[in-house]
Amino acid sequence: MRKNLICLGTLAAVLLVVPAFSGQGQAPANDEQAVRKAVAAYVEAMNKGDLDGLMALWAPDADLIDEAGKPTRGHDALAARFKTALANLKGSKTAGKVYSVKFLRPEVALVDGGLETTATDGTRDSNRYAIVWVKSGDKWLISSARDLPAEVEDVPSLAYPQLKSLEWLVGDWTDDGGKGAVQIKCKWGPNKSFLLMDYEVKNEGAEPLLVTQRIGWDPVNNMVRSWVFDSTGGFGEGYWHREGKRWIVGASGILADGGTGGSTNVYEFKDANTVLYRSVDRDVDGQPVADVEAKFVRKAAK
Repeated sequence: MRKNLICLGTLAAVLLVVPAFSGQGQAPANDEQAVRKAVAAYVEAMNKGDLDGLMALWAPDADLIDEAGKPTRGHDALAARFKTALANLKGSKTAGKVYSVKFLRPEVALVDGGLETTATDGTRDSNRYAIVWVKSGDKWLISSARDLPAEVEDVPSLAYPQLKSLEWLVGDWTDDGGKGAVQIKCKWGPNKSFLLMDYEVKNEGAEPLLVTQRIGWDPVNNMVRSWVFDSTGGFGEGYWHREGKRWIVGASGILADGGTGGSTNVYEFKDANTVLYRSVDRDVDGQPVADVEAKFVRKAAK
């Protein structure tokens, strides 16, 4: 049942990157009501099995990414997918709920909501969605949609649902060697759109190395990415993927002296207060460098 619901993209959710307000502008007062009416019209079309009614609410170049991460882009591809999904949902009844409508710009709205579908045998299934609506003339149309993981209960930004599974990193950490040579502070950026990590690495007889890492969601390539800058002038980027309780990062960068380097970095969740870190396959200018491994423990709150 849930597979059919996801296939319909039923008010699925966000992956479109949209600039936020640059000032204090506000959407017209009646636009929120218009967006809510568009959502209601979508649910009504679902319950009628009205494919034309559904497609009238999608922008021509819209995209949908289901909970499994599978993308569908463009009117024709969406229509083909929804035709099958509507047939599978025949006889079902769907109710929708809107938790919030946030205007990213006066003509762009992010809707956080949910659906509950009751099958002909009385079985109920629900999902959480977020969806970006854009104003075209006097109509509101779906521009980008995504089904959300079941554990997501809030959508403060477009990126948050994709980064939530890294939320356990938030806090202050220190290496478990007893000397506190490496300190890490991780916090959310505004609207939980990025994770911000600051590292301080102390080396005897030298100034501490300071490293800033920003972890975000890349909606074009459908992956978590990071960008790193250090106090010597070096910088780099990483591409993240998850394997169970481990996040594996393919990293590369440019050193302050013009050299290049790369590594595979692994952040492994052991428990709420323990993280294992390993950096392997390391090289500088094509020459291998020794692996690094460390255990970090969460610092007690003061």
